[in-house]
Amino acid sequence: MFGTREELTAELDRMFTPDEPLALLVWTAEAVRFACEEDKPTDEETLLLLETIGSVDMEIYREEGITNTGTREVLGTLRENDNKMVSVPAAILLRLLNKLESDLIHEEGLAWENGHPASKRQVQAMDDVHALRVRLAA
Repeated sequence: MFGTREELTAELDRMFTPDEPLALLVWTAEAVRFACEEDKPTDEETLLLLETIGSVDMEIYREEGITNTGTREVLGTLRENDNKMVSVPAAILLRLLNKLESDLIHEEGLAWENGHPASKRQVQAMDDVHALRVRLAA
């Protein structure tokens, strides 16, 4: 999972009962910077790495874990792919944008129901959706 402490706490409240035993391992921006200190990740790269760590499939996480070496490898891949361009049929991109926008609206609604504004990540993602729509329309 990836998000602010407040968002993650709300998600954990929805997922687990208050008396359910858990083991919680936390990666912070500081931990990511420490893991990748030789490569000096930017703030944006650090946030992308945190989001990547938070999106790892649980089955993969249980088998492989999250390591400093793996985090540095992901940073290398992010940097290699930073300016990579790909061709995607507009219809596929539009379907993905529609799904993403719908999910973001739903997430924002959940945040508002819990008395919180949309997170910076959600706002940035919605800005990205709008920017891609503008490009598609051109």
